[in-house]
Amino acid sequence: MSTSLLFVCTGNTCRSPMAEALAEAQGVSAESAGVSAAPGDGPAPNAERALREARGLSLRPHTPRDVSEVNLLAAERVVAMSPAVARRLREDHDVPPDVLVSWAVPDPYGGSRADYRWCLTEISAALDALLASE
Repeated sequence: MSTSLLFVCTGNTCRSPMAEALAEAQGVSAESAGVSAAPGDGPAPNAERALREARGLSLRPHTPRDVSEVNLLAAERVVAMSPAVARRLREDHDVPPDVLVSWAVPDPYGGSRADYRWCLTEISAALDALLASE
């Protein structure tokens, strides 16, 4: 599949990097970023564990980056991991509505391994639905 996806969450440490890894494992060109990413942070350890245990995938090497560092026009679809992130992408970054996809995946940041596994399951289902509709 040639679809190019940009996944965007808040800090680019959990949801969007997990979505990026899942998409790439399916042969989809993908990137990730955050609307409030802090340089120097790494991936959330429980995100890494959930992805490795459930899918045998890794987030390494991953360095969170802010959405302002990304060419938003290069992606065929910009996937916001929550309605709040979608709103920020529309209002602060002028992402066109025909490119923007909004998911409702709660942020597991700081949660348990179970929270991250559940989040990964939600992302996987949403990704499968998105790819099926393309």
